[in-house]
Amino acid sequence: MALPDNILVTQGTPIVFADTTDYSSTVSGLSRTHQIDLTSIADAACRQGAKADLGDDRADSFLVLMALEYAVAPASGEVAELYWAESPSATAGNANPGGASGADAAYTGTAGDSIADSVKQLTLIGTMVLTADATAVVQYQTIGVLSPTMRYGMPVVKNEGGQALHNDAAEMYVALIPIQGVVTD
Repeated sequence: MALPDNILVTQGTPIVFADTTDYSSTVSGLSRTHQIDLTSIADAACRQGAKADLGDDRADSFLVLMALEYAVAPASGEVAELYWAESPSATAGNANPGGASGADAAYTGTAGDSIADSVKQLTLIGTMVLTADATAVVQYQTIGVLSPTMRYGMPVVKNEGGQALHNDAAEMYVALIPIQGVVTD
């Protein structure tokens, strides 16, 4: 059997978590598919998105992008953390780690633990390193690559920027872009 001449990387249709009332795809070109409202998230607070179905036949990895806008400039080098709460269940409130609800809501973790302890049950995708820019400057970053082991899941954004996010979510989102290798001869 001969080795292939090329292995190409292809991108599938993005899964985009954004706010249905504010989000505009004009700048990103990414269409919203799932709900998360990132409006005014305070420093040290978290927000979780609605549970998504990544599909029975899905890519084995997803490129993860995040866009955030701060109301007041954070100190350069501060971060926003992005986690993934994966689940074997399609039902929003069932079988979620770390107290995730499966619905777009504030994330408070499990009843008996702090947010800092509860997020340890989630998969850390990565951190967005922030610049000292505020309103009118949307910060974009490729956060990492997610290789989910379960069909269902939701993002959890933890703001550690020292400032609150902007009071509208017009350009804020979390996007999972399916990536896979295709063998060509």
